[in-house]
Formats: sequence, C-alpha cells, structure tokens
Amino acid sequence: MRVLSLSRRIAVLALLGMFAVSAQSPAGPYDTTADAHKELAAAQQRARAAKKYVMVIFGANWCKDCVVLHRLLDEPATKAYVDAHFEIVGVDLGRFDKQMDIARTLKVDLDKGIPAAAFLAPDGSSIGNTNDGELEASRNYHSAMILHFLHEVVEHHKIVRPQ
Repeated sequence: MRVLSLSRRIAVLALLGMFAVSAQSPAGPYDTTADAHKELAAAQQRARAAKKYVMVIFGANWCKDCVVLHRLLDEPATKAYVDAHFEIVGVDLGRFDKQMDIARTLKVDLDKGIPAAAFLAPDGSSIGNTNDGELEASRNYHSAMILHFLHEVVEHHKIVRPQ
C-alpha cells in the first residue's frame, strides 16, 4: 500500500475542497440556489423606490441563448441603460422543474422557449411578456438590438422582437 506524503495529502484535500465549492457555486448567470420569490420581491421594492422597471428573466445556465442574453445586458452598450432603468431578476428554471409557479403567476408562456421575460412597471403593474419568443434567439442578437428592445419597453410599454 502506497502512503501519500503530508504535502500530497494536503494538495488532494485542497483540490477536493475546490471541487466541492465549485459544485455549489452557480456556473452561469442564474443562481441555482437563489430563492427567486424573495429576489423578485426585493427587486420590486427597489424598483418602486427608484422608479425603475423590473425585468424578470426566465432561463437556465445550460441554455446558450440565456447565457448570451445576460452577456448582452452586461455589455457597455446596454449596461448603462439597464442599470438606469431596470432591476433584473434571473429566475433559474433548472430543467423546467423549478420555480415554474413564478412564470405562471406573471403569465409567462414558456412554450416558445427560453430565455423568456416579464416586464413590470415601477408601480408593479404588468407591461408585458415575451410570450412570442422575442428573446429565444438571443444568440443571434447584438447589444444594439437588445438596447432597442429595452427602449421600446421603457418608452412605449411595448414588447417587440429585437431588431
């Protein structure tokens, strides 16, 4: 039987610890451990106080379009506008087996795919949803298209296909 030296045992334990932490940490824009009900309530409070809109994005870390949409929202061309006008809540749907009640409550139809979003005005009233798959093809969009989409939500309370 081979015995590992103390330094090798420590190295192995450190690696195992890193794997355990990474298994618990979110590996994408959606926090898989978050309580989306609490996150949404907190975002609505912040939005009401700051006179911002709430964008509730339904998706999952395995979904390429979902990851791309979050990346587009963080790009410099859109980030300043998003930060000034929105509170963003990412709702992790897992494999369509988590937090589906929030989608139902906000009347978001996920039949056209994810990402999907619901938009709420600063007073909490519904502006609309992307029930026609407007965001589903996010991998084909660029930040200017998403910015135009968000302008339509804020300025005209309209949900349009990014163009």
